[in-house]
Formats: sequence, C-alpha cells, structure tokens
Amino acid sequence: MKLAISGEGALIGGAAGALIGFFVNAFKFNELSGGFSHLSPSQIVLIGLALGAILGAFGRYRILLGVNAFLAVVYFVVAYTPVMEPITRTWVRSDPVPPSADAIVVLSAAVTPDTALNAEGTERLLSGLELFQRGVAPRIFTSHVNTKYPDGPRSSTPDQERLIRMAGASAGWVMLDSVHSTRDEAVKTAAKLPRGRRVVLVTTAMHTRRACAAFEAVGLGVSCFPARARVHSTWHPAGTGDRLAAFGDYIYEALGSIEYRWRGWLK
Repeated sequence: MKLAISGEGALIGGAAGALIGFFVNAFKFNELSGGFSHLSPSQIVLIGLALGAILGAFGRYRILLGVNAFLAVVYFVVAYTPVMEPITRTWVRSDPVPPSADAIVVLSAAVTPDTALNAEGTERLLSGLELFQRGVAPRIFTSHVNTKYPDGPRSSTPDQERLIRMAGASAGWVMLDSVHSTRDEAVKTAAKLPRGRRVVLVTTAMHTRRACAAFEAVGLGVSCFPARARVHSTWHPAGTGDRLAAFGDYIYEALGSIEYRWRGWLK
C-alpha cells in the first residue's frame, strides 16, 4: 500500500515542528541530552521544521499539533504565573557561609568559541572569588573542562586563569583535571582533601541541591553557596525569562537527581 504524500500536510507539520523547536529552546530541553546541547536555537527550530514537514507530509501533523497544544499550556502557565516561585524556594540549597573552610570549590560549566567561560561558568567563578577575597578559605578549586566545537575543543583554563589572576588568587588556585560531571568534580575534590574536611561549594542556584549532595556522598562537609546570577535569576524568578529558565533548570536537575540516586552517587 502506498502512502499519500500531502504538500498541505507538510506545510502544517513543518510549522508545528518549528514551534516545537521554539518550545525546546524556551524550556532548554536540548540540554537534557548532551548530543543536542551545543545546537544553536536556530538549528533546533530548523530540525523541528524538517522533521515536522516529513511527518506532516504523511498525514501525522495532528500528533504535532497535540504536542504543541500541551507545550503552549505549559509555556503560559510557567511564564505568566508565579508557579515556579515556591518550587525554586524549596529546591535551591543555600547554607550559611562558615567563618572558615578548607577550600572553596567552584564548579565549571562550558566555554564559548572564543575561549571565554560561558555565563554560568563566569557567574560561578566570580562568586567563588568573592568568597576567597573575604578570606573564607585559603584555596579555591576549579575544574578544567573542554567544550567541543566543529573546529576543535575549547579549554576553560585560559579564562579561569585570567579571572583568578585579576582577583589575586593565583597562589591559592587548585585545578581539577579530567572531569566530565559533577560526580567527577566531587571525587577529584575528595582526593585532594582528607575525609571530613569542609568546603564551600559554589554553583548555579538550581544546581545546588544535587551538587552539594554529590559532594557530601564522597565524605566532605559542604556548605552550599548559590552563585550570584547575572543573566536569569532562577532562584527568585521575577520575569518571563527568569521563570522559563528556572523551569528548564528544574527539569534538568530533577532528572539528574534521579540518575544520580540510581547510580548510587547520592546518599
């Protein structure tokens, strides 16, 4: 039996697929899969358009319209109501900063094509350097990461070194190498410190709960310090962009926590 190909269906499906791509970008769902995390927003929309057009051409566009209807409801509830505010208040872990600790640990994020730390990585490092300058700990740990691009990887080290040197913290800087996850950062940090030592862990607000639990699971005492946000305030979301960013981070962290518990990486 031959399948009829519909030009009108392809147009409807393409538009619906592109709209799904928009929602994927808005909710940061592409970050849930490492294989799609480096695609640009326009690439995601184009992929959605192409896949939607193919499905629509074979009469499957109603499925896409149903998905769009569901995502549209979620979008407007998240973006235009205060539903995320109580979630973020209970999800983010913020501990009192101790008078002294053995180290400040700043978790890494990603690197831009011109070798600068991305927004999250910069926010984290600046917040950690602030604690270092306040004398909270004599050492500041950072993680070396590589972000892959078509013309080769970019290392986090050059920009970390620039910012740390500008803050006058070079003498206390400890680099953790060969890390690919928060679990790796926890294990590498524990290897540098005797069991039971206390660290102040600096990371993005919505990442604090899972990250600090992962560090405690390897035997470290941990005080969580949410990094000061400069792009989207996910801890105290006040606008549409903040609420959508908080929702995307929440979904990512909730799924990440399930994975970490399944692997035995959380207590």
